[in-house]
Amino acid sequence: MRVLDFTSLLLPLSLLSPTAAAPSSDSKPSTKYVNWRKASFTGVNLGGWFVQEKFIDTTFWNASFGSAPDEWTGCKNLGAQCGPVLEKRYSTFITKDTIDTLGSSGVTILRIPTTYAAWISVPGSQLYHGNQLKYLRTITNYAINKYNMHIILDLHSLPGGTNGLEIGERFGGYDWFNSSSNLNYSLSTVSAVLNFITTSKYPSHFTLEPINEPSDNRDLSNFGTPNALLPAGTEWVLNYYRSVLALAKKADKRIPVMLYDTFKSPEFWSQYFDPAKDNVVFDTHNYWFPAARGANSRNVTALICQDAQKPRASKFPVFVGEWSLEVAFNNTLKLRERNLKTAVKAWTQYGAGSAFWTAKVTSDDLLVPGEGSKTDYWSWVEFVRLGFFKEGRKVKALTCGS
Repeated sequence: MRVLDFTSLLLPLSLLSPTAAAPSSDSKPSTKYVNWRKASFTGVNLGGWFVQEKFIDTTFWNASFGSAPDEWTGCKNLGAQCGPVLEKRYSTFITKDTIDTLGSSGVTILRIPTTYAAWISVPGSQLYHGNQLKYLRTITNYAINKYNMHIILDLHSLPGGTNGLEIGERFGGYDWFNSSSNLNYSLSTVSAVLNFITTSKYPSHFTLEPINEPSDNRDLSNFGTPNALLPAGTEWVLNYYRSVLALAKKADKRIPVMLYDTFKSPEFWSQYFDPAKDNVVFDTHNYWFPAARGANSRNVTALICQDAQKPRASKFPVFVGEWSLEVAFNNTLKLRERNLKTAVKAWTQYGAGSAFWTAKVTSDDLLVPGEGSKTDYWSWVEFVRLGFFKEGRKVKALTCGS
């Protein structure tokens, strides 16, 4: 969802459940497949690595893509130079040093967004298909081997476009829906992801997420609401989910599949799956920057607690796959630490944990309502730099329900 305005952290062990204690370089990679019902992860997304978004790094975007509205158009304009530009990005934006920063801060899980082009080449697509998997293998092996991290491989875009936004493939792209050819390309992409997992040294450390924030409602005022996915789109996504589960079970039934709740709810989707047969965990996204939520830096903790308790009715475990600290009104720098700690604690208190969006943001030029910039509210490594979670800090998390 992120910044759609259309209307590295030292986490104290007291905030982590025993199953999500801060990893260390002495940890041995587990060979046991994750049981999401017992899991309690604290993590981040690696946004802006394999899926480019302008707000994450405006300097890179302006230098590479200029005025292009999305990565699709940027690569189309660059032509043959798109490859070298993105290969350099893949090798420098997320490195082993980044993982060290995250690992030392208590991160136990990484959600890694990718385009479908990282996995397969689709005729006519302007998205770059190159050496993404080489970099992905290097970083995931390092994160797992050194810090025993779990990895969510997120298909952030699918052929044709899943939501009309740049994150779904390109602006105006809705052609994933009701296209048998794009569905077949998507399932080929899923098969490639499953092959990456099963051929890993550490297959037990992966979860597959086959789609992100699908929406077939072309009225963007509905994006981020239950109306984002219309009845026909819901049926299309459900059939896709069932096909993905069949592929995952065939590859290895122990590999969990994370299904996005499409802004409806985990409870809505739970009715279509069987906890005894389907190795499923649901992903929900919690953001407070849309104006309709009425959030400011002071009242957002109440909204955090409300959001944290919503998934309790689900038959399946629920993970908060995206969230950030920006609110709609009066962003306040001095309240970030309290709000961050409150959210991290709430997601583990009531669910399977979370992945903050995102690890790195370097857009000091993009200001938010109130104080500060996007970097100040969306960048985990900025919180590391500020020392928010060093031992002895006076600011503590609020406890939901107390």
